[in-house]
Amino acid sequence: MTDKAADKKIVNNATIWLEGRIQSVQQVGTDKENFPIIENIIITPAVDNYSHPNKYCVMSRSKFGNPNENITIQAEVQCRPWKDSKGRWHYPHYLWAV
Repeated sequence: MTDKAADKKIVNNATIWLEGRIQSVQQVGTDKENFPIIENIIITPAVDNYSHPNKYCVMSRSKFGNPNENITIQAEVQCRPWKDSKGRWHYPHYLWAV
């Protein structure tokens, strides 16, 4: 598949529900229309006493709340491919608030 064909391919992104506590919130930039881009770090409960809680970074246009507040949020799993200096493609995934 050529790069042009890949650009035209329609991809349905998956969504997930996260239930946890806000650890931190900070503005990390602005978009093309000068709206804020907010990074929300969410900690979910550990599975058991011997596990560490999972942390998720969810990007949004506004704050979900303040640190230590409990929330439930739906996030879309997105991918932003990029090419390194050696010409290799990388496909990191990130979460964006729905």
